Amino acid sequence: MADKVMSPMDENCQTVAEKNEVGWKQFVLKILKKYCIVHPSFLVIYLWFGILILSIIKCLIEIPHSYFSEKSNFFNQFFVKWTWAWTVGVAGPYMMISSFVYGCDAWKKSMALSIFRIAIGTMIWHFWANLVFHFVENLTGTCLSQDGMPDFNIDNKRDCVKLKQGHYWDGFDISGHCFLLTYSVLFINSEIQIYKNWCKISKDAALYVPIGSKTLSNLKQRFRTTNSCINILFVLNCILSFIWVIMLISTCLYFHTFLSKALGTVAAVLSWMATYNEWYKCTFSPGSPGDGPLKAIFGKLKIN
Repeated sequence: MADKVMSPMDENCQTVAEKNEVGWKQFVLKILKKYCIVHPSFLVIYLWFGILILSIIKCLIEIPHSYFSEKSNFFNQFFVKWTWAWTVGVAGPYMMISSFVYGCDAWKKSMALSIFRIAIGTMIWHFWANLVFHFVENLTGTCLSQDGMPDFNIDNKRDCVKLKQGHYWDGFDISGHCFLLTYSVLFINSEIQIYKNWCKISKDAALYVPIGSKTLSNLKQRFRTTNSCINILFVLNCILSFIWVIMLISTCLYFHTFLSKALGTVAAVLSWMATYNEWYKCTFSPGSPGDGPLKAIFGKLKIN
C-alpha cells in the first residue's frame, strides 16, 4: 500500500504543533534559568539567613507534625540519605558533557578537571561528615543505658550502639544534613552558572575560535549533538536543587538544635568559599566551570 500523502493542512498543523512544543520547552528553560541560576554570593546569603530564621522559628514555636517531620518519609529515606550520590549522579554528567563542548581541542583536560572538582567535593563531604562531625560527637558524648545511666567504659558511639539493649550515645551532633544539603545546593548552582549563556556558544564561538578552522567545526558539531542532553541535565539539576532546598526547610523546622544546624551550614559555606570562591581562581587548581577558550562567552557571569 502506498504511503499516505500528507495534505498541506496536515503539514501546517504538524508545524504549529512542533513550534508550540519548542515554545514550551524554551519557556520552561527560560523560567528555570531566571529563578534557578542564582548568583552564588546571593545564594549563600539566602541559605544562611533562611536556615537561621527557620531554626529560630523552631525554637520559638512548636511546629505541627507533618509528613516531613517523620524520619521515615520517602524523601528522607530515598534522597537525603544519599544526598551526595544524587548530587554527583545528576551534576556529574552535566559537568562532563558541558566541558566536552567548551573545552574545544583541550576537551580531555576540561573533562579531567571536572572530575577533579567532583573528587574534591567528595573529599570535602568525607572530611566533614565522616571525620570531623563524628570526632566531635565522640569527643562530647557519653554512652547511656536505657534508664539514662552513663557507661564510662565506652568512649565512642560505635561501641555504644553495638551494646544495643537501649544503649544510646548522647553527644553533640553537628547537622550533617544541613551541611551536605547546603553544600550540594552551592555545588550544583556553581556548576550550572554557565548555562545562562550556554546558547551563545553556537553564535559567538567564531569570535574566539578561528573561522573555518577544524576546531570551530568540531565545536559546533559537539554543541548540536549534546545540546538536548545538556538541556535535560540542566532541568534535572534544577529539580534536584529544589528537592534539596525543600529538605533543608524540613530539617530546619523539625530536626537538630539551632547550634547544630548553624555549625553544619558554616562548614558547608566555608568549604564552598575555600574552593569555588578562592582556590579555583588560582592557576594551579581544577579551575572554574567554563574555563577555556570560550570563557569570554561566560565572562559576564561572575561564576566565582
